[in-house]
Amino acid sequence: MKDFIKALYADLLHRIDIVVADIKGTNYHDDIKNRFIDETVKQFTDIRDQIVNTVKSGVLDHALFTGNNLFGFNGLHRDFKAIHSYRYLAIKNYRDPEVFFFQLISKIYAEHRISAIPPIVSTISNHDYYYWAVPYFEIIALPCGEEYSLLNLPDMYHEIGHLLHSMFQGKSCELSGKEINQHFDRELVRIVDEGLGAHYTERIIEAQYYWQQSWLEEFSCDLVGTYMTGAAYGWTNLKLLSTGHGFNKIYESSESHPADEARMRLIILMLNKLGLRKEKAEIEAAWQVFLNETNPQVPNHYTLLFPNQLLQLVIDEFFAFYQNADLASHPELIAAGHSSVSAVLNEAWQQAQTNSANYYKHETDAINDLRTSFGLPII
Repeated sequence: MKDFIKALYADLLHRIDIVVADIKGTNYHDDIKNRFIDETVKQFTDIRDQIVNTVKSGVLDHALFTGNNLFGFNGLHRDFKAIHSYRYLAIKNYRDPEVFFFQLISKIYAEHRISAIPPIVSTISNHDYYYWAVPYFEIIALPCGEEYSLLNLPDMYHEIGHLLHSMFQGKSCELSGKEINQHFDRELVRIVDEGLGAHYTERIIEAQYYWQQSWLEEFSCDLVGTYMTGAAYGWTNLKLLSTGHGFNKIYESSESHPADEARMRLIILMLNKLGLRKEKAEIEAAWQVFLNETNPQVPNHYTLLFPNQLLQLVIDEFFAFYQNADLASHPELIAAGHSSVSAVLNEAWQQAQTNSANYYKHETDAINDLRTSFGLPII
């Protein structure tokens, strides 16, 4: 068995050497050459150094340490796969769409005064996984082909929200998180006092845990999207719900995400907070039609998990935090007369709904205007 484990370490060492040699032997765009490339090589090299040190120590030659050696290999292999999946593939895939998206997200960061280096945006996702972000690896992933479309792009701001949440260490919802925890403590006492049953108790305990573990962050990212793009984010969210994620599932939550109904309600409340009354009314009306047409069944316990008071609590703290952090909102950019990316996305949604017959031309022209401003060839 010890020889088998030595083979595992040798194989992983060889894989790292192949990948690093490939990275170093290729010329890359200036966007990623000095930052993303060097850091990726360093991360692979750190794993390589650990393997070499383990081999040199002689510990792999002793059967007594078989369990520890196998455990150590699993950790190193897991780290290798993560870097390979989230950084190496992004490097290998860095082509014209990535050049466009890096220019686009750099413009977004500048417009909204985000004082951080923009992440790499890579088209290594697909339509099942949709948009996602890994802040640790400085990457946002989109499906291939998103560079030709505008109506999904507000969701990229949600992924920016994950990077902001990481950058500020969750401070934008820190106080509301504590109050939400206390709210559920009180609810547990009330449920017991009123004899509502173990079913409600289990749901509350589970929700209390999920709010802290993941739901607060997801709500915060929805607020970033709404804060930075206004109505465009609401329309994009409704689009997402209309393409297979809605119907009877909108009241279902998971360990990683709160219920879609609560997320939509949060977005509408945030539009009101931003003073976008007209846009809020339009999206709220469309959402109500959606609910009426799909006629989803609301679970009995649902209102206990996502009451408006908790959503408003999160909104108020979020708004105050990012106003203090000087993050420019969509209404601020409108008032300043800036030709922002968020304005392009809102105009796209307006044109798609009011002039759908000519939308293709509008969208193509808008994307080409952006590409021209970035010094890129038109599509």
